[in-house]
Amino acid sequence: MRVVAVACLLIIILPLLFAIIFNVSPSRAMGLVGSTFALEYLAIPLGVGLDLPPGYVFLTVVSASIGIFTLVLGIFGLLGAQSRRVVDFLLKLRRRAQRLQRYGVYGLIPGATVLGIYGCAATVWAFGWDVRRSTLLTTTGLVLISAILLLSSIGVFGVI
Repeated sequence: MRVVAVACLLIIILPLLFAIIFNVSPSRAMGLVGSTFALEYLAIPLGVGLDLPPGYVFLTVVSASIGIFTLVLGIFGLLGAQSRRVVDFLLKLRRRAQRLQRYGVYGLIPGATVLGIYGCAATVWAFGWDVRRSTLLTTTGLVLISAILLLSSIGVFGVI
């Protein structure tokens, strides 16, 4: 229940709050959130292209992405708790990848770019990494790539 509440806060409530602050219509706000489900951080150029305020686009995509990560990780955790076959698979996988267990979690920073939110959530779940630490590292990678995409979308790199 907690996972769903946090996900709803990050995916629906905060983007609507940001929409009020930035004077964006709720339908356009939820359109950007829906795009984030499909495109992840690539929703940033779409939002900028639709003439939404860049600050709003950044905050909404980052918030929704963290909410999606939390929700997917919670769903995977529920699946792992309910199925003996899944638990056996995870134990086998974790034994084979001992080196990744210790230092692989830091790969989530660039992994947010390569694997995306869904891939990072699956990786965290499969290796049983600490959820708080993994969320922080994935969020760091997500914020970095989102900032780069936002700056390139509004043309800052062209000016430099």
